[in-house]
Amino acid sequence: MGVAALVLAGCNGGTVDRHALKNDASTLDSIACEGALLAHEVSRGRTTKFFAREQAEELGIQSSNFADSLSRRKTVPHIEPQVRAQARRAALLASTFDRLHDHPTERPVGTEVERTLTKLGACP
Repeated sequence: MGVAALVLAGCNGGTVDRHALKNDASTLDSIACEGALLAHEVSRGRTTKFFAREQAEELGIQSSNFADSLSRRKTVPHIEPQVRAQARRAALLASTFDRLHDHPTERPVGTEVERTLTKLGACP
């Protein structure tokens, strides 16, 4: 299943329970790690400006959708703090992707974004 399908599955509304939270957190990890790979390529000068910009925009949109959804959806009461924390993490991902989108050829930005996304996604 691709990231886009996972994003759609994660943002479908309804009450967030532990299972949905785990799935959404896992999808955010995947988005972050995919972005870290993109940022790595930017840091090495191995991608085109247009590809990096478009990919960063797409990953940023996905992250932003999660941030919006997880900040609004009803939750099982005892996990609401964790759900809102994931919403904040998704918003941070989105702003990080905005930085890459705005500077798709700047190697130092690629390095910084890669480091940030690797931490946010607990990437290998």
